[in-house]
Amino acid sequence: MSQESLYRSSKLGRPWRYFSIGLALVGLLASVLLVSADDRPLRIGLATSISNQAAEIAAREAKAQGLNVELIEFNDWNTPNRAVAEQEIDANLFQHVPFLEFSIKNAGYKLVPVAPAFSTPFGLYSKKFKSIPDLPDNARIAISSDAVNTGRALLLLQRAGLIELKPGADHRAKIEDIVTYRKPLKLVQLEGPQIARSLDDVDAAATYPTFARLAGLDPSSGLIFENDPIYAFQFVTRPELKGDARLSRFIAVYRDSEAVHAKLRELYGSLVTFPGS
Repeated sequence: MSQESLYRSSKLGRPWRYFSIGLALVGLLASVLLVSADDRPLRIGLATSISNQAAEIAAREAKAQGLNVELIEFNDWNTPNRAVAEQEIDANLFQHVPFLEFSIKNAGYKLVPVAPAFSTPFGLYSKKFKSIPDLPDNARIAISSDAVNTGRALLLLQRAGLIELKPGADHRAKIEDIVTYRKPLKLVQLEGPQIARSLDDVDAAATYPTFARLAGLDPSSGLIFENDPIYAFQFVTRPELKGDARLSRFIAVYRDSEAVHAKLRELYGSLVTFPGS
C-alpha cells in the first residue's frame, strides 16, 4: 500500500473514530443525567398538621431505602396546590378530593389525586360544653371559610340537629342554603388552620381532629362526628408525574409502614382509618 493510500485510509477513518468517541460521551452524559434524575429529592408539600409527624417517619424510612424525600410545610391550604402546579414541588399531601376539585375549578390547576393516605372524621368540638344540647342559644360556632369545608361543616351541623339545609344540599352547601336554624346560632367563618386558635373564644367549632389536638383537646372528644370516605387525605401531583417511580415508592412506604400507622393511631386513636388496608 502506498504512502498516499495509507494517508487517505487514516484520514477517512478519523471521522468514524471521532463519531465513536462522540457516541461514548453522549452515552456517558445520558447515564449521568439519569442518575441525577433518580437521585434528585422528591419534594412533598404539606399543610400545618400533627399528621405531618407520620410523613416525617415515612421520609426517614424512604431515606433508609435510598429514596431522598424533602418535606415542605405550608401554613395555609392554597399554596401547596399552587406550588405543585407551578413545579416548585412534586406532590402534596393535605387535602381530600372535594377540596382538590374546588381548587381545580377555581384556579385552573392541572392536578390529579394519586392515592389515599389516611382518613379521619370531621367533628364538632367544644372546650366549654360536653354535649350538643348543652350549647346555648346564640352559640358562636366556628367553621372553615373555604367553600368545601364550609359545606362539610354545614352538613355536620344539620346532622347534629342544629340547622336544616335546603333539600339536596351536599358538600358544596353554602350559608345561604340554610333554611332553618333549629337553635339560634352565630356562625363564625375562619381560615381552616386558624380554628385551633379560635376554640378558646367560640362555643364550638366544626373541624378536623388535627386542629382539635392542636387546641389541646382529645381528638376523640367531639360532640358528633362524620367520616365519609370521600374525605380521605390524598397524595396529589401533576398528570405527568402520576406514574413517577419516586412518588410511587414513597406512597408505598407511607401506606405500608407499620411505624406510620402507629404514629397516626397515637395521634388520632381509633378515629383514623387507612383506605385500602
